[in-house]
Amino acid sequence: MQIERFIARRYLYGKKRFSFINLISLLATLGIMFGVAALIVVMSVFNGFNTLVISILQDFDPHVKVERIPRSEGADETEVRSLLAGIDGVRGLSPFIERKAMLMTDGNSQFVMVKGVHPDSMHDVTRVTEKIILGDFSFSERNGIVLGVGLADRMRVLVGDTVVVYSPAGMEKLLTQYVTPTVLRCPVTGIYDSQNKLYDGAYAFLALDDTRRLFRMESTLTGYELRLDDVDDSDAVQTQLLQSIGPGWNVLTWFDLHKDLYSVMAIERWSAFILLGVIIAVAVFNILASLTMLVLEKKRDIGILRTMGMTDRSVQHIFLLEGVWIGTIGVAAGLFIGVLLTWLQGSYGLLSLDAAFIIPAIPVELRFSDIALIVAGTFGLCLLAAWYPARRARSVNIIDAVRWE
Repeated sequence: MQIERFIARRYLYGKKRFSFINLISLLATLGIMFGVAALIVVMSVFNGFNTLVISILQDFDPHVKVERIPRSEGADETEVRSLLAGIDGVRGLSPFIERKAMLMTDGNSQFVMVKGVHPDSMHDVTRVTEKIILGDFSFSERNGIVLGVGLADRMRVLVGDTVVVYSPAGMEKLLTQYVTPTVLRCPVTGIYDSQNKLYDGAYAFLALDDTRRLFRMESTLTGYELRLDDVDDSDAVQTQLLQSIGPGWNVLTWFDLHKDLYSVMAIERWSAFILLGVIIAVAVFNILASLTMLVLEKKRDIGILRTMGMTDRSVQHIFLLEGVWIGTIGVAAGLFIGVLLTWLQGSYGLLSLDAAFIIPAIPVELRFSDIALIVAGTFGLCLLAAWYPARRARSVNIIDAVRWE
């Protein structure tokens, strides 16, 4: 094996003159290096943004949401609550009511989603209570309402101002009898900023009892929200609840609440992986081309080595080693550069973002699984590219190779 390494090393960089084959090998090494580095950096950026988006959404959304299907039969709220309380790993459980209503102030009106919550249990299932920038989330005043910063800005209100909330409850009877809408005058007790424009501009929070009066509901709930000890258990809890609760209720995980968004992010991530993988594919093709030409150039050397007693298996190992070393050098250099750039960006924020963005610099997150996939995939392709030239070197005819020697 020692002689095989020596010959492979001489073929790779031991020549005194720099040939066209050496140039192709150098380009292949550089291609692998830049491809691996680019993949590591880009995948880290995608991971950083995905983690940021998920964390922002999960600050508002529960891990599991159990809600009644309108106008359907099934278990009542008491039975469902007892089932939810018996689930292992549930850190927080909060009832809620969620309906549409209209907010009005002088000259402004806005359709919003009013969410009735219990202020004590609300702390256990969401971090919205920690995102208060003005006032508080205690509903200390009667009919107190908490608005998102975007909604408050459009309504031009601050803490202490009053908004009027109109409920559509009972309006389905408008054609047969005179119905007046339920109206609540609600002082603004808090303004939150969840860093999500969709939530900040569309959700208003009321106490659960006030929400029941607004929508003329006696004891009915929309459902329950759950916070788990481990968010990765969401799918298992969903499966368990679907089997135990029965019909009449929907059980949604945090992923189901924004399934389209998460699916698009996954598609973008893998699309970038495939497109950048083309760089590595071109470099691997260069390995195939350079080693194939090297076999043709060294045909007589192969014949001489064979006549001196070297086995065809050893000849094959020489050219396999060529591909292994090119791949190893390229992968190692690309891994070092990619990890270094990612670390620099994460530690020092080399690429900053606009001041209006919610974070100061492009987020990055380095995952071992991505590195393992990139390194293993690239190295495997290098071995595959070296296999054909090595097999061709092994099958060189000794007599034809040394006939003119």
